[in-house]
Formats: sequence, C-alpha cells, structure tokens
Amino acid sequence: MTMGTKLNKEQEALCLLLCQALTGQRSPSPAGIFRQADMGKVIQTAQQHKVLPLLYEVLCEEGTGGALKDADRKLTERGSRIAAKQSYRLLFLTRSLTEALEEAGVPVLVLKGAGVGALYPVPEMRKSGDVDLLIPEDRLEDASELLAGKDFLVKQSQHANHHLAFRSGDGIDLELHTMLAEPFRDNGINQCMKRLAPEYFAQREYRDCMGIRLPVPGEAHQALQLLLHMLQHFLRAGFGLKLLCDWVVFWNRQEVQGIVPEFLRLAEDCHVREFSDTVTMVCREFLGLRGDLPMGRSRDRRLAEEFLLDVFAAEEFGKADKDRMVIVQENSLWAYMKEFHYQMKLNHPKASPHVILWPALWVVTLVVFLRNNRKLNRGRARDILRNAGDRSRLLQQIGLDR
Repeated sequence: MTMGTKLNKEQEALCLLLCQALTGQRSPSPAGIFRQADMGKVIQTAQQHKVLPLLYEVLCEEGTGGALKDADRKLTERGSRIAAKQSYRLLFLTRSLTEALEEAGVPVLVLKGAGVGALYPVPEMRKSGDVDLLIPEDRLEDASELLAGKDFLVKQSQHANHHLAFRSGDGIDLELHTMLAEPFRDNGINQCMKRLAPEYFAQREYRDCMGIRLPVPGEAHQALQLLLHMLQHFLRAGFGLKLLCDWVVFWNRQEVQGIVPEFLRLAEDCHVREFSDTVTMVCREFLGLRGDLPMGRSRDRRLAEEFLLDVFAAEEFGKADKDRMVIVQENSLWAYMKEFHYQMKLNHPKASPHVILWPALWVVTLVVFLRNNRKLNRGRARDILRNAGDRSRLLQQIGLDR
C-alpha cells in the first residue's frame, strides 16, 4: 500500500457491487464503472476477500453480469453454492454446541458467524469457516470436557492466550473465547473488556438465524465486539472487506438506531471511539452505510480512502502481503522494540512477569519469528518492519497512536 494512492477502477467497481448487494439499492448509472473495470480482476479480488458469494445476485443483473466471462460466472456460482452449504453446516453445528453447553449450565454466546450472517439480505452468502463461542473464563475446563465428548480435539498449535482452538473429527475449527478479543497493548481496552464480560452474558439475546434460535450478545455489546475484532486484526496484519460488510448490515437496520448512544458510551469507555468513527466513515463513503446514522464523527475523506486501501491490501486477514505482520505506533527503533517486547509477553504469558527471564524470552521470540517467517514464506524481516512503519502513519491519523 502506498499512502495517498487512490482506489483503482476495479476497487471502485467492487465497492459499488458490494454496496448494491448489502443495501438492495441499485445505482442509476453504474455501467460506466463496470465498462472501465476489468471484471475478471474484480471477481478475483472479491474471492480473495471472501465476499464473492455476496455478489451473486447483482452480478447476474444486466449491466454488471453482462461484463462477466463464462469462467468468472461459473466461479461466482460455485462460490455461492459452497458458501451456502458451509453456512448451513456451521449453523446446525452451532445450534448443537450451544444447546449442549446451556444444558450443562455453561453460559455461551455466539460471536460473529451465524449470528452476524443472519443480518445479511441473503444470510447463506456470508462466508464463514469456523465457529466462535464466548464462555466465562471459569467454565473453560467444563466446556472443554464437553467438547471432547463431541469429537472435538484441542489443536496442537495454539496462537492465543484467551481462546482455545479445537478441531472436529470432520475438520471444522471451533474457538472457545473467554475474552471479547485478545489483549491489546492499550491497557484501557483490556480493562474495559474484562469489566464488560459479565454484562455480555447478563444482556444476551436470542436471535433467529436462518430459522435457528441462537444466543447472541445484546445489540450494543455485539457492535462493540465486532469493532474490537476489527481493531485486533487491524493492529496485526490487517483485515479484509468482509468485516466492513458486517458493520454495514449491522447498522443499516432500523431497529438498532436507538442503541447508538449506548454503543458510543461503550466505545468511549474502551478507548475505541476514534476507530469506530473511521470504520463508520469508510462504510458510509464506500459501502452503503446509511447516511442518517447518528454516529461517526466527520473525518477527512482522504483518511477513509487510505484506510480502505489498507483493507484492500490485506485481503481477508493480512494474507495477501508477505510483508504485513504488525503495525507499530510510530516509525522509530523504540516503537519496534516495544512491539517486539509486547509480542514476547503475548507469547509467554506465564514466564514474562519474571523480569530475570526476559533476555531468554527475547531470544526465543526472535528465533520463533524468524523460523515462522521462513516456514510461512513471509517477506524479509527488514521489509516487514518497513511495512509496519508505513502503516503506523495510518494509525496516527486515526488517533490510535497512544
């Protein structure tokens, strides 16, 4: 990503298509954009961001679909069928697991997945690859034992401290979360997440998700969790268009307009109001978020475009660019050192409180970083650090560089 670069024609076309798919509103004169764009590249980008199934209906319409080649049309159709099958597969699994946990007396909430998919015009078309459940931290052992009896095994490789990853016998991933997101470098956010955890279960609701009743967070709390999820990925390698689409369909519903004050209070308490404003502005400018939504303080439109370019560069979760791994608060040696130390603490939560062990833990963290770099075919360490520094300027513009 180059700061200041404008969206290209393919990116503009994809935003317009998503806007139409998410809102059901058709632009009066979109044909010019689609004639100028390479629709094959538009389809490819949509596939990389896991939003291609959302476009099936609008791509079949005259004026957009007419520009598609047969191969692109077949790819879109195939992606839609796969997404629909996977959606129902995960939906029924989610119901089975939540019912079993509730029967065992374990409070549980569905994060993202079917709970968010239900908000889309065509719920089956929101692609999802796993199941995410939130449970109280003191019930993790009970939940793990229950899952073991349902053919779920703890994955050997765990990449977080506050969720436990499982895989079923038929290859479905499940994450049991005990926090709304993994810890941030900002202790204010972490303290807020810890403080709010009991509220999530106290204010849970049951939503009809494609005909299935599932426990989900209350509206304002769900919005905060979606935002924290985005921020967590943004501060690492980034995230793609799908999470912005979630934000649009959540807030475009008339029934949530009344919870805006409560959500903004939660965002202020968690120190994420600036990020919320930026995400809201991007979705309003480019993806069809309703203009009368009473939130999202006015920001420079160039910032919205630069943020969206970062999203395009990241693809789904920062997988597109081999040089993307983290974002630092400022482009300086001290910032890189602080980030390295922070990653050490995340990777060694039990040992890191002991200062005497820090030198050894730094060495271990560096060795693991270099080994993973090579194993995952990432870019050179120097290029990764340069990319993190470049993205830090975006962080400062948003106002998250504390």
